[in-house]
Amino acid sequence: MNKINKGASKMKKLLLIVFGVLFLSKVSYAVNVDGVNVKNTLMLNSTQLQLNGYGIRHYSFLGIKIYVGALYTQERVHSTEQLLSSKQNKVIVMYFVYPNVSKDKVIGAFKEGFRDNYPSIIGTSEEKSFLNFFTHGFKKGDSIEIALLENGNTQVYENGSLIGQIHSPELQKAIIMVYFGPKPPDKSMKEGMLGK
Repeated sequence: MNKINKGASKMKKLLLIVFGVLFLSKVSYAVNVDGVNVKNTLMLNSTQLQLNGYGIRHYSFLGIKIYVGALYTQERVHSTEQLLSSKQNKVIVMYFVYPNVSKDKVIGAFKEGFRDNYPSIIGTSEEKSFLNFFTHGFKKGDSIEIALLENGNTQVYENGSLIGQIHSPELQKAIIMVYFGPKPPDKSMKEGMLGK
C-alpha cells in the first residue's frame, strides 16, 4: 500500500513539474510590448511563422501610440528587398493600443501609404476591395492580421476572424511597401519589424 502511495506521490510531483515547464514555456512565447502580448510564433495554414520583429506606430510629434506592429515570417528578413522577393508566407499584425481608431483613420492611413510608397495600386479594383474590408473602427485590444500567402492571396483578419480575401501579388507588394517602403508610417516601427 505504501509503495502505491509513494508511486502516486512521485507521479503527482512529475505532473506538477511537467505542467510547470509547459506553463513557463507558454509564458516565454510572448513578448510584452506596451501591454500587448506579441506572440513569438503564429500558425498560418499549418505553417509555423516566427516573429521577425516588432515596433510601435507613433502619431505626431507628441508620440501618441496607435498600435504595435509585428511581422511574422518563415525565415528571418532584414530588408524590404528580402520581403518583396520572398515567395514564402508572411503576416503583418497591428495590435491596437490607442482607445479608439476610426474606420476612416485606418482607411486613410492605407491610402496615404499606397500614395507615398506604391502609387500604381491607387484606383485599382484590388485597392478598393482591400479598403472595403474595413467597415468600422478599432479599439484598444483589437487586432488586424494581414496574411500574405505564397500563392498570391491576401487574407485580412480582425481579431483572428477572416473578413476578406483577394488574389493579387501586386496588392501584396503594395501592402509590404506601406510598412517597409521609403515613407513608412513610422520609421522606428519599420526597423523594429525588420529586426534591426
